[in-house]
Amino acid sequence: MNRLSQWVEHLRFKYGPRLANWLIDLSTYQARQKLKQGGPIGILVDNTVLAHATTHETAWINTGPTQWGPHTINTGYSARIAVHPTDSDAREYEHIQYLPGLISLARNGILSLYSSAELQDEQFTKPSGMFRGYGYYDHNLFAGEKLESIDGWVFPHMGPSWMNLPSPEEQRRRRLLAKESEDPEYASLVAVLGPKNSQDAWHIRTAEKHDLLCFLTMDFKLIRTIEAQRNARRVKELRTKVMTPAELGRHLRLRPIAPHILSYTDASYPVRSDLSWPDGKRRGRGRQN
Repeated sequence: MNRLSQWVEHLRFKYGPRLANWLIDLSTYQARQKLKQGGPIGILVDNTVLAHATTHETAWINTGPTQWGPHTINTGYSARIAVHPTDSDAREYEHIQYLPGLISLARNGILSLYSSAELQDEQFTKPSGMFRGYGYYDHNLFAGEKLESIDGWVFPHMGPSWMNLPSPEEQRRRRLLAKESEDPEYASLVAVLGPKNSQDAWHIRTAEKHDLLCFLTMDFKLIRTIEAQRNARRVKELRTKVMTPAELGRHLRLRPIAPHILSYTDASYPVRSDLSWPDGKRRGRGRQN
């Protein structure tokens, strides 16, 4: 029985990634036909999407106590497990299922995914693991996919404490305030969405200025704010959309894909495709298994 299970696991490692790629290609068929007719599109990707794209994390699998000489020790091993259970009803899970198809379209050159200067600056002030995974066995759907900045780069001024430089967050706030006086279209968007949404307003404005189809986000508070202001003139006249992955996926006629089929993608270490975090939330930095 043990040899049989090892053989089955060998087949999963060997053929699992190929099967996953085939299913993802199948899920994008209608979208590919639609985009070929309408031409390429560009999408600005929010950092919230990158954070939720870590679909598998590294877990410690406890195999119980065993005797080691006169001592009893706990044994186990590290393995990749899914973040969400297969029957998850989490709001985020619905949107995550459209990401494999969107990323596949980008890798095939059918659509373009972008970041921006301010989005990159936001990442600079957050733990890198938030957007790529904290553990060695973690899997992020955007792995290997470099999102080019559509409007260049911006770096915070940094130095020793005696220079009394403002924090990167304060420097960002000052930049955005300056942009309000430089860009009336941005200022009008901040006036509608509120000062607390000035960063997101700039991301939306960036997508609009560069003629992108949408600002792709999983910031559901922002989505609710946009919906609440849908009748405001500035929102009605936006030349870009604010969309979630599920909304964009349905717009492009993508089929949702359960991220569990990617459990063995780029894996050369133990995988437990039968396990997931009980609460369906990422472990993150410092969270116990």
